[in-house]
Parts: sequence; C-alpha cells; structure tokens
Amino acid sequence: MSKMNDITGILDIRTGSAVAVVGCRGKTSLIELIALQNKDKKVLVTPTTKIFPMISDDIVLCDTLQSCLKHKPKTGVQCLGQYNERSNVLEALPMQTLADMVPLYDIVLMEADGSRGLPCKGWKDHEPVVPDFCTQTVGVLTMCALGKTAANDVVHHLAEFMLLTGLGEGDIITVKALEDMVCLPEGMFRTSIGDQYLVINQVENESTTCEADSFLRSVKAKYPGRFKRLIYGSVHVGDWHEV
Repeated sequence: MSKMNDITGILDIRTGSAVAVVGCRGKTSLIELIALQNKDKKVLVTPTTKIFPMISDDIVLCDTLQSCLKHKPKTGVQCLGQYNERSNVLEALPMQTLADMVPLYDIVLMEADGSRGLPCKGWKDHEPVVPDFCTQTVGVLTMCALGKTAANDVVHHLAEFMLLTGLGEGDIITVKALEDMVCLPEGMFRTSIGDQYLVINQVENESTTCEADSFLRSVKAKYPGRFKRLIYGSVHVGDWHEV
C-alpha cells in the first residue's frame, strides 16, 4: 500500500484527459477537488446527467445553453450546464455540443451518474451516461452503507439494486453486495470507457480504513487486472492510499 496526496496524479489525469465520474455519494466533491488542483489549466466541469452548480470565486459558472455556447475557454475552472430552477441543478448540454467543447479544454471532468446522494445504487439501462470520447472512468464509493438495510433511504433505484445483488428489501447490505454493485457487468462500470479506477471516499478513521483496505484487496484478488488503480482516502482530509 502506498500513500499519496495528489489525487490528480493517482488517477493519471493530465492534459487531454476527459474523465467520466460514476457511482454513488461523493462524486461532485471529488470532481471539485480535482478541478481546483488543476486551476492553472483550462478545466471544464460539466454533467452528462445532473450536477449541483459549483459556486466559488475560483470557478466560472455558465448555466444556460446560450451562455455556454458563447463562453470562451480560459485558464481556470469552468462549470457549464443548463440550470433547472425547479431542481436547482445543472443538467447536461447536448452531447454533440459537449463533444465539440472537449478539445478546447486541457482537462474535462464529467459527472456521469446520479444517486441522489445515497451510498448505494442500481442502474437502469441508460445509466451511467459515459460519452464515447472519455479517456477514463472513475467510480466512487463509500463504506457507510455496510450494515444498513436495503431500502429507499439508502439505495437509489432499489429494485435494480436488489436485482443486481440478490438482496431483498430490508436485507442487510454486506461486503458482497457492495462488491456486486461495483464489479458485476451490470454494476457501476457497466458503460465505462477507457481505463477504470475505483475510489473509496470518506475514509477518515481506523474503522473505515480497515473496511476500505479489506474491500479493495478483495476486489483486487477476485477481479485481477480489472481496475487500473484501487484507491481509498478522503476529499476532506486529502490523504489517499493505493492498494
């Protein structure tokens, strides 16, 4: 196990990267961390589904299709999408519009999945929305669902999750269920493009460290060569470990 602080480097993100971030709770915070680490470059943050607008003095926000089309890429972080007043989120630009924008930026970070902030998910046929021009797919997970019951307040798309994992409503979510959610062909990486990376976030104490390390070692043993890197750590703390 190696310890590092630069999540950009760990995920092999460099000039020319177009990264789709999929999975469960923690995607937006990871995207924002990576974006701000690279604000000396031209960075585009955008959804292929939905994302909460990133509002900061360090981030340029364009929230209509017209403003996005007029925007000229420049050094720094730019968050582009179409604002929905009812849901208070940015929705995706037309896919061809996004494809045309990608070459104009050094790094493109796309939130390509939605989970309503819940730690588990089952995927419908059209999810995640990973464009074919991506260079890598990053899946995000936390360990906070372990020991909780499979229910609508823990799982997004409960019916699909139960079909994927074999659990019934009210059953305890186990390590095996999380492994199935991440690794089975119809799971988290079902539409992935490019190299696959798995990140466990919100690992901030001894208990979650043990859970995350054990989980990733099991995935590595059962699915050799499946993931380019298996990482756990914390956006909040800034420490990352590769298994």
